[in-house]
Amino acid sequence: MNYLDQLDQMLDANFRIVSIETYDPERVANLFTQLSRFSNKAFYLWEDAEGLHRIGASHIKIPRTASARELLAHINSSKHFGVYILRDFNEWLNEEKSIQELLRIASGDINKVIVLLSDFIDLPQALKPFTLRSKHQMRQAG
Repeated sequence: MNYLDQLDQMLDANFRIVSIETYDPERVANLFTQLSRFSNKAFYLWEDAEGLHRIGASHIKIPRTASARELLAHINSSKHFGVYILRDFNEWLNEEKSIQELLRIASGDINKVIVLLSDFIDLPQALKPFTLRSKHQMRQAG
């Protein structure tokens, strides 16, 4: 099974939040870009202060998604399925409002998947029951 199949299975695993810890988040983000080319799912990428854009249309930023609060409100109000890849979101996982908004998304009626992608993710206890966790270890130098 290749990496793209593994990512696709993770998205279909009935978890609303997926955390991926990796020493190379850029490589994983590129894998999501590849996956989006062969999928009927809508993939979005968010980076702090840059905002949200649909993968494959990075030149078109989605308005009012630059901050984490705006982003989570946008995702929560969306009426459509989407895979939302949030790069380096740890700072916002310390805020109770962000945790509550993620819980609303995770327990909402519309199936959306939040992917937390970073080299380290300090996942709050309240989100753990809704989260599929994946951790990729850095290879040891010989």
